Amino acid sequence: MAVKFDPLDRLAQLLLLVAALTCIANGAFMLVRPLDWYVFVPTVVTTGPPNAHFIRDIGLAYLGSGLILLYATANPIHRWRAAIVGGLWLTFHGLLHIYEVAAGICGPATFWADAPAVIGQPALVIAALLILKMRRRI
Repeated sequence: MAVKFDPLDRLAQLLLLVAALTCIANGAFMLVRPLDWYVFVPTVVTTGPPNAHFIRDIGLAYLGSGLILLYATANPIHRWRAAIVGGLWLTFHGLLHIYEVAAGICGPATFWADAPAVIGQPALVIAALLILKMRRRI
């Protein structure tokens, strides 16, 4: 039986779409122009010298997460498990950044500069899943 999407379903879909597209764009940038990506993100240069292979490895993680989230976007009510899988690495990555601030490995200024991308993407996925869960769509 087909489920008719309402505005809150569309909001969940939009949140997943934004996370998907930003992950895909970031991952593609990291894969195609790793050294340009390295200097484009101001906080990355403070972490040590660039390693194009490692940047591409992480780019693949972003691209994979983004593609899975894009798949989930088509019908988040039926593909909510894909949203969980797509958001899993993003969430762990965000938690790592939170840990690094708490442990004193990096400063709060670095965290807040990175937060829109590093915390924002998993937050979008989590918000979409919470909308669906609270409405008993999943």
